[in-house]
Amino acid sequence: MVVSEAREQVLLVDDNPQNLKILYDTLDSGHYRLLLANNGEKALAIAEKSKPDLILLDIMMPGMDGYQVCETLKSNPLLRDIPVIFLSALDDVESKVKGFEKGGVDYIAKPFQPREVVSRVATQIKLRRLEQALKEKNRELSADNIEMQQKLEAQREQLAHFSRLSTMGEMAAGFAHEVNQPLTAITNYSRVAHRLLGDESDDNTVMNKKMLETTLNKLEAQSHRASEVIQRIRGFVKKPTSGKTQFDVQSLLSDVVQFAEVDAKNNRGQITLELPYELPIVEADAIQVQQVTLNLIRNALEATSSCEQEHLAHEDSLSVLVTAKADREFVWVEVKDKGCGLADDAEEKLFHPFYTTKGEGMGIGLSLCQSLIQAQGGKIGFRRNSDRGTTFYFSLPIADASE
Repeated sequence: MVVSEAREQVLLVDDNPQNLKILYDTLDSGHYRLLLANNGEKALAIAEKSKPDLILLDIMMPGMDGYQVCETLKSNPLLRDIPVIFLSALDDVESKVKGFEKGGVDYIAKPFQPREVVSRVATQIKLRRLEQALKEKNRELSADNIEMQQKLEAQREQLAHFSRLSTMGEMAAGFAHEVNQPLTAITNYSRVAHRLLGDESDDNTVMNKKMLETTLNKLEAQSHRASEVIQRIRGFVKKPTSGKTQFDVQSLLSDVVQFAEVDAKNNRGQITLELPYELPIVEADAIQVQQVTLNLIRNALEATSSCEQEHLAHEDSLSVLVTAKADREFVWVEVKDKGCGLADDAEEKLFHPFYTTKGEGMGIGLSLCQSLIQAQGGKIGFRRNSDRGTTFYFSLPIADASE
């Protein structure tokens, strides 16, 4: 079974039957599927139904003339791309210019010259094919670009997750100690409770009951403490699934500072959190913002600790300050250290992948922070402090109040 190739459709429109026959015979070579109409109304009906690839349109017709038909075609989003070649015995410049102004792509004067008709039709059909091929290519490229952006987003989120796991690995010893403290207290309080339950002497019954109640309350408090530490770890390590949400920056920063207290103890430093009474709600990925904030705080602690000997005379030298403020569009978070400062060429290198000032660092921390903040629609940067050290900052877009 032989499948015939699809042929382009050409609509021939002329109120003169003799002209229609000449056009039909001229183009009836098997290359095109020819459609016929003898007035403007029929031409529009056929065009709407068949969507031809080209229209040869007579200008001088009773009722709707060719100019009106072309205007109607071009006003229809489904038909406006069909090329129109005007046909007319009017060979003056004004008629041709008007035809082009109405949306025509070419002009053939009557009486027809067969070779001219065949050549002009073939040219427009070829241009039509090229145009359609270009549109299809653009659609493919657009789809490829969307797919590539989705892949890059997935890779960025995966890298962010691996970075959080790496951070947890570095902080594991500190968190083990942090969790072990309440667990040890729970064990000790449990032993006290058992001893109190085993003392059945009448003289100590009331006293033992009160001590047992106090001990059980302490057991519960220590259990909550251990649970909170574990929940903070789980919340930080997990992969975010909800994407951007609206949240309170003050609460998020408070949680991150508590989370970073382990690092502060390891670096013999402290974190000071100074926030205004109220901040606007922002819209971003909370887990990724936590990651960026923790990364900046840990960097600040390490930078401050590395200059400890040089600044021993300053009582606040081991303090890292975390603050926030808002303008009309963004909430700005700042992390200020009292370290030795940055190199003169830091602006050119600091946020580049694999650049690091740490002996064992991989150099993806700040680069990843920049990627994560930019994905939220914010900005990230730094400035040198007037006294010593550096302040890193980033912004988060304020949520639309109407939402």
